[in-house]
Amino acid sequence: MTTVADPAGHPVAGVIIPLVTALDRRGRPDPPAVRPLLAHLAAGGVTTLMLAGTNGEGPLLPADAVRAYAVDVAAMWRELAGASARIMVTAAGTGTRETLQRMECLDDLDLDAVVVLAPSYFRHTERELHAHFRAAAGHGRPVVIYNSPGYTGNPIPASLLRRLLDEPDVVGLKDSSGNTTLLAEFCALARERPAFQVAQGTERQLAEGLRLGAAGLVPGVGMLAPALCVDLLQAGRDGDHAAAAARQGDVDRLAALFAIRPASSGIVVIKTALHELGLCPPHAAAPFQPFTESELAALRTALAELHDLVRPGALQPE
Repeated sequence: MTTVADPAGHPVAGVIIPLVTALDRRGRPDPPAVRPLLAHLAAGGVTTLMLAGTNGEGPLLPADAVRAYAVDVAAMWRELAGASARIMVTAAGTGTRETLQRMECLDDLDLDAVVVLAPSYFRHTERELHAHFRAAAGHGRPVVIYNSPGYTGNPIPASLLRRLLDEPDVVGLKDSSGNTTLLAEFCALARERPAFQVAQGTERQLAEGLRLGAAGLVPGVGMLAPALCVDLLQAGRDGDHAAAAARQGDVDRLAALFAIRPASSGIVVIKTALHELGLCPPHAAAPFQPFTESELAALRTALAELHDLVRPGALQPE
């Protein structure tokens, strides 16, 4: 197996898996239940995990629960992925105060970076967003900015990122805007500061993100087919854009699963699919609801058609 990893070990270089939070039936984090998924990811060549993000249901979980889950998952991941293992945890607060409190809860954990979103609910000026991220960067550990305007309602413009590049502890950005013009601007800014890197977080634009200069990919469907995403990354790094485009087509096939429940974030879809593959419990935090019988039947049919991509060992790197 060949693991694709950036030689410098940058937190947002490579394939970054936005890991689900395994929950028991009562909605409590259950770290041992995610071990089969972690083993699947390590076998697929993944090196980096991002916990408590969107797929990790971070905003729905209390800070102490996120911390406890991160402690146990980090230990398992370092055992499975070895010296190349990298771990980030998301601090998702409605405002600056909650964000900093969530960061404080992670203070003594051995992390490669903390991922910080813009505030949510209220709309904020660029000056206010700048103050928010500066406060996070002043906390004393590497920070990766997470641009997810669909969830926060506060997009991060290139002008703000340019200002934040003056903060040495701001080391990277995950962009889930879906705006390739903006991503290109982010990547151009990254070239001005080599210690800063950008990751593409929009699954249907992974190959395009690499073409534009992204150093990393953050695909939720990478939990289903990690080796596929590692292969796509390698093709993009090698400049083989035809191969990357072919792999992107396979990723798009997986992403079509989200149409089974189109009005949601996809959390229940991905967790139920992982459960069908024997990798993780299906339970999601309230108010998410489990699949109906008709949804489950549709998912099983779709997974059968995707057997070439999601079966154990599919497309494992050589």
